[in-house]
Formats: sequence, C-alpha cells, structure tokens
Amino acid sequence: MSQPQKWPQVNSEIKDYVDQLVALLQSHLKQQLAGVYLHGSLATGSYYFPKSDIDILVVVTEPLVPDLAKKVSISIAKYSDLRPSIGDIELSVITADTAKHIPKPIPYQLHYSSSWRDRILNGDMQYGNEAFDTDLYVHLVYVKKRGYCLVGQPIDVVFGDVDWDDFMFGVLDDLEWILEKEHILESPYYGILNMCRSFQLLSKNVQIVYSKDEGGEWGLAHLPEAFHPLIQMTLSIYRSSEAVEESDRETGGLEWNREELLALRDYARERLSDYHN
Repeated sequence: MSQPQKWPQVNSEIKDYVDQLVALLQSHLKQQLAGVYLHGSLATGSYYFPKSDIDILVVVTEPLVPDLAKKVSISIAKYSDLRPSIGDIELSVITADTAKHIPKPIPYQLHYSSSWRDRILNGDMQYGNEAFDTDLYVHLVYVKKRGYCLVGQPIDVVFGDVDWDDFMFGVLDDLEWILEKEHILESPYYGILNMCRSFQLLSKNVQIVYSKDEGGEWGLAHLPEAFHPLIQMTLSIYRSSEAVEESDRETGGLEWNREELLALRDYARERLSDYHN
C-alpha cells in the first residue's frame, strides 16, 4: 500500500512535473496570468501515485483570444504525455472576474483532461465560444478551503466565496451521474469514494470539504455493514502502490462484483431520494 502525498512534501518527480507545468503556463500567458492554484487530492493529502490526477485551476486577467487558448491547450496536451504518473492533468482556466464574483453558470476559457487530449491534438476543438462547467463550483470551493497557490496572487485575494448551495448542486450533479444507469460499473472506485464523500457532506452539513480518502473512511463508519467489504476493497485499490495500465485505471485492474455494485447504487439512490424529500 502506498503512502498518500500532500503538496508540497511530494516526491521529486511530481514536484518537478508540477513546477514545469507552472513554467509552461507562465511562458504562454505572461502578464495575463493572475495565478495557478492546486486543488484535489494532491492538495488534500490523498494523492496516490498510481491513481490520482493533478488538479489545477488557472486564473487569467482577461479572456483568452482563440489563438492563445488553442496554443495553451495544445501545449498542455503535449506536456501531459510527459507525466511521470498514470493519473493525468485536470486543468481549467477562468478569468479573474469569474474567480472573484462567481457568475451563474460559471464560464471557463479552456479545459484539459485526459478525455479531451485527442480532440485537442487532432484539431477538433473550437476556441472562443462560450462554455460553462458545473464542476467549477466544486473546484472553486476546494481551492478556497484546501488549495495551494503555486504562483501568483494569494487565494483569499483572487477567489470569492461560492454559495454553499451552488457547491452542493455541483456535488450532487456528479453523484446523480454516478447513480444513473450503470455508470458505477464503469469506474467503481471513483464512483464509490465520491458517493461516500457526497453523503458525508450531506450528513454533516458543516461547510467543510473532504478528500476521497476521508469519504471512504466515513462510509466505513456510517453506511450499512453489508457494503463495508466493497468500500474497503475500494479504499485498498485507491491506496494501492500497484501500477496499472491506463486502460485499467478506472477498475484498478480487478474484477468487480456487478450485483454488489448495483446493490450499493440502489441503496444510494434511495438514500439520495430521502434527502431530496
């Protein structure tokens, strides 16, 4: 079992990789860069080398012109191929006005994640069009409450306060996707840990945010005992030092019991329905 890492006390490969990503952004955005901010597992102390992504939020002083947005996107996509980990960069760029005043819905200038890589490098993206992302409510809160400033202005200066109801809307939007159809079968450990973390947020309602690790531990303490073996399996896979192929990352390279996963999904659907009522 691997040890979780937390910025800035991380192994040199990850530290150097993040530092060079910041330098790449600085070289492209120059004076337009207001700051680069780390959030997610590497900021909360539950970063596991074989599984976790590197979550970055970039703030710019003004909207990006299409040519610059394209140039930055392609550079990030190419740089992601050099990463020392299986987990990829997940990065969004927003303006300083958006970060401070948080409009509804939340617009972004560009986004990168592994699922966008091929479209970016194949020239299948359009730049300059208005685009919005509900997940940004969640990312903004994690930056504000548990994030790190990698370069630029301090977090409290750059970011305004997200309405907690908007944050929970983003959390529940993701949870509802996990519980739709048979999505939980596609990425079991992601779905289970996020489900546990979502119910932890709903149960405590104290405007504190949690890591996937913390969500899983909460699930073991508070969800029905029948699901504990499945949650423990999920945490073991998440924390494992065993390297897996990119194609096996969503399952940890293991076989999962379909009936057990769907039973947990059905329980979660019922519990979520009770919260809504």
